[in-house]
Amino acid sequence: MAKIQYRAIIPEEIEYVRELYETSFPDSEKKPFDAIVRIDREDKGNMYTILKGEEAVGLLFTLENDELTLIDYFAIDPNAQNGQVGSKVLRTFFEEEEKPIVLEIENPEKAEDAEEEFIRKKREAFYLRNGLKIMPYRVDLFGVEMKILTYGETISFEQYLKVLQDTLFEGVEKYVKEVK
Repeated sequence: MAKIQYRAIIPEEIEYVRELYETSFPDSEKKPFDAIVRIDREDKGNMYTILKGEEAVGLLFTLENDELTLIDYFAIDPNAQNGQVGSKVLRTFFEEEEKPIVLEIENPEKAEDAEEEFIRKKREAFYLRNGLKIMPYRVDLFGVEMKILTYGETISFEQYLKVLQDTLFEGVEKYVKEVK
């Protein structure tokens, strides 16, 4: 069985990762890919490639400050899904990361149709099965209502907002609101 792992992205994988990123996330949630590359270069986050053996099969992008690691984007190639690749990578990432981990998912209750609601609920169940827990607040992030999940400990809205302020751009707080 091929080893499942993640490592820092290498130049030869940029186009594959860019394409997977562009096809895996809705436009309303995507940053310009060049902004993700900039965050990585400025050491405000990391771009990882997920490998099955020697084959690139996914991506993991983080935002990081001194207190937290935010999983900004996580995707497994559709051709590699249903083989526990995502779960194995998350377990390894959780074991190796020293700081509390936080991530956002779209609120299933705010889906535009039944198909989107099903996908969002499936995504939420995946993260809960893998040890994350839902925080007691939601966030309006650039007009999209998100649930906040954490691994390790409870993360306040203020801690979550600070990682965005430390890693994205000045004034980002204008686009992030707590929803109770």
